[in-house]
Amino acid sequence: MKSLFRLCVLAIIALSLAGTLFGLSFDYLLFAAGIGALATGFPLMGKGFRKAAVIFLVLGVGMLVFRRHPFGLWVKAATSMTNIIAVVAAMQSFAVPIKVGGYDKAIKSWMDGRLKGKSSLFVFLTLTTHLLTSFLNMGSVPVTVSLFEPTLKARVPDWKRFFARAATRGYVLSVLWSPGAVNLSLVVQATGLSWAKVFIPGFLLAFLGMGASSVAEFAGSRGENSLLLRAGGGEGRAEGGRIVHLLAVVVSFIALVAVLEKLKIGASSGRTVLAGLALALAWTLSQAGRPGMKGALRTHWREGLLKTGDIAPFFVAMGIFSTALEASGLLEKAAPFIKVAADYLGPASVILIAGIIAATSLIGLHPFITIMLFGKVLSYVSLSIPPITVALALSVGGAAAYMITPFAGMIMIMSRLIEVKATDIALRWNWRFSLAFLAGGLAFAFAWGTLFG
Repeated sequence: MKSLFRLCVLAIIALSLAGTLFGLSFDYLLFAAGIGALATGFPLMGKGFRKAAVIFLVLGVGMLVFRRHPFGLWVKAATSMTNIIAVVAAMQSFAVPIKVGGYDKAIKSWMDGRLKGKSSLFVFLTLTTHLLTSFLNMGSVPVTVSLFEPTLKARVPDWKRFFARAATRGYVLSVLWSPGAVNLSLVVQATGLSWAKVFIPGFLLAFLGMGASSVAEFAGSRGENSLLLRAGGGEGRAEGGRIVHLLAVVVSFIALVAVLEKLKIGASSGRTVLAGLALALAWTLSQAGRPGMKGALRTHWREGLLKTGDIAPFFVAMGIFSTALEASGLLEKAAPFIKVAADYLGPASVILIAGIIAATSLIGLHPFITIMLFGKVLSYVSLSIPPITVALALSVGGAAAYMITPFAGMIMIMSRLIEVKATDIALRWNWRFSLAFLAGGLAFAFAWGTLFG
């Protein structure tokens, strides 16, 4: 079953890539791969994703059957969000060159040799998680735990809280700009904007958020900036070149996506898949002479592709529901009422939606779901504010939600790896910053829309 799931995911990547390169449509093959991923991936899903997928699937299939839609719409429904599956799965391939090239060990060595205080360690942990997440997605969580856990255990009291705060915020803020982020893909899809239009404000907001996080963490606590054990000498300085390599990969990834978008090659998600795979392949080939390549490729086949076990079936089910809802006419019937409410609230409607995205995550409603639903609702309303403000507000609401919901996949994985409650990571350690970021991020969204919208 697992092997069949892997093959279905690889087929989705290959068909997405072929469509981007040759401009051809492979709807029926993609339909078969999507349904295969749904059926074979269902047993691999966590409880939270499984419940949501079942609800979406039942509602979506029910609407399609009730309205007796043709088979062509079923094909469209099952394939409508396979592009996101392709993006997430393609990004996992970066784990191979990182492992083979020893970049994980290089980061640890550099950190142990250069970072002396808590504040610098907090900033470095946040930035490292942020950059790794920009192309590894959820795969960055186990990598950062393995990188930082030994050092933090030896040098920082209450290291779990320290790690959870820095890593959570570094992870979450990358969804504001990274081409490989699922949230951003949904926002772009919902608002009709290009990735390039959202990238610059999203990037600025992410780094403003990380700066605010570091300031908030150590404001008024000067005496706590020392570590239990001082780092060693200059041993890690020689590894600085590898850190530069990682930065170069991130910059190259962004630049390649931008070039493909400028050349108008394929759809937004297809460009991300093409850029990610091309860069990962080039990076992997550059490490070909190093030992451990076969082992890394074997691990990627056995474990890397299975990391989409939650995502792949979830987005097939979500796509079926989304397409069925759109074809049902319910949103069109509700459009006049939505318009009246939006006209009455004005710009406050976007603020309310961002708040709802964050608030409903506390009861298990995933930001993927609310961003998609509100994006569709807003498509039926003519708001007097720039689309970029709407896009940034949806992104900010999703990011704030990820920080405070114990149901997020990233939070649940982290809680298992460092052995703390998911509620501690999300609610006890991040709720204040999440609310502050939501307020500041919305202010930024309106300011950017006013100046550049």
